[in-house]
Amino acid sequence: MAAERHFSPPEIPKPTLMEIVLCHGLFFGAIFQLLCVLAIILPVSKSHKTVSCAL
Repeated sequence: MAAERHFSPPEIPKPTLMEIVLCHGLFFGAIFQLLCVLAIILPVSKSHKTVSCAL
């Protein structure tokens, strides 16, 4: 019962390139969705200035 136990942390493999791309893609996709939802919720003031094009 006095045997020593050596607990070592599990070996975690390094992420592959595809996993890194997927992680970043999901992150930027979530930010894009939040920006889209905020654009719908927050009112944007519209100015009624007319732009005249002189040819």
